[in-house]
Amino acid sequence: MPSSYLQGIQAAFDNQAQIVNDIYVVTSNWFVNRCPIVTRTPRVPVGSTTFSIVSRSFRPRIATLAAAVAATDGQITLADVSPLMNGDVLELASGERVEIIADPNVAAGTVSVRRAAEGTTAGTGNSGDTIRLISNSRSGTEINQNGIGIRPVGVTQYCQTWQHPVQVGGSLQASAGYQTSPGVRTPFEQVKMDALQNLMDDMESSSYYGRGEDPSVATRPKQKGLKALLSVNNTVSPTNAGAYKATDFIRDTLELSRAGGGDPDVLLLSTNFMLGLATWGQAVMRVNAGTNVFGTPIDVFEAPFLGGLTIIEAPLLKPFTAVALTSSEVRMRMKRNEFWNPRGIRGDSFEGDWMAEGAIEIENPAHHAWLEGVTAFSAT
Repeated sequence: MPSSYLQGIQAAFDNQAQIVNDIYVVTSNWFVNRCPIVTRTPRVPVGSTTFSIVSRSFRPRIATLAAAVAATDGQITLADVSPLMNGDVLELASGERVEIIADPNVAAGTVSVRRAAEGTTAGTGNSGDTIRLISNSRSGTEINQNGIGIRPVGVTQYCQTWQHPVQVGGSLQASAGYQTSPGVRTPFEQVKMDALQNLMDDMESSSYYGRGEDPSVATRPKQKGLKALLSVNNTVSPTNAGAYKATDFIRDTLELSRAGGGDPDVLLLSTNFMLGLATWGQAVMRVNAGTNVFGTPIDVFEAPFLGGLTIIEAPLLKPFTAVALTSSEVRMRMKRNEFWNPRGIRGDSFEGDWMAEGAIEIENPAHHAWLEGVTAFSAT
């Protein structure tokens, strides 16, 4: 078979040591548009039912005031001071710059500051205001400074086993290679193809919505999907949900991802979000991404206002859902690619199971974003 089944989300990927069987060749092509996550993301082998997703973090550039600030205060209370250090310059919502002059008090959540730095004027602030980290400043001769140590953080992920039985007899076995469209014949019998679609739908849906369940406490381990893994930029009650605009969309997806240090290049959109783009006057344009081995065009779109980001319609996402991904940090970790496990023949029937085992892996949650909760789109 041609090697075009190695398409990634946007371009070809290397399966590395992953064993590619004939069934995976079929599923990655036949379901490329219905199940884009499990068919287009790179696959990497994993040797255990439980594994760790290791994420690296960077200093966030924004913080939040946890208490009001008067123009004369020499101490500021923030929701989280752990990423900050002596010598950092912060900018308040008023435009005032302040310089941290001592190691942050992590337990109290406070920093001592020099007010009106860099020629600005001391102002006030309200609890909940956004504070921006401008930079760190030092004399160049300082020693024994308590710096911040950003350590990798591990998240436990569980491989899920998917299984769909096939039990068929009689004339149904003759429904092999039936045509679904002119010139396109299915690679398996009709009843096996129907069960295989159920398997692929389960893999795709759980890769979005699985909450995760430890195999040590459950006989059937379940993976954590994107919604559970993307805990940092996870917007479920967006501002202007009832009159959602293009600017709101950028705020809740691309802006959040980039503020966290990511470089989002792929947008997975529910089917009705494509209508939202049209409502905003941004009808999508199909990009020529080639065809799969069955001759079906691979669905990839772009919208002018998104600056060339790849848009992929994901039919199994719930309505009004969008996922921004830094695609180089997303992959499927597979113990077993999709395979057919025959049980045997009884009389005029045969029995078997479609099976697969794996879980989605996504690094650095701050580099991606999950959006849901929109109820209506608005052009203005």
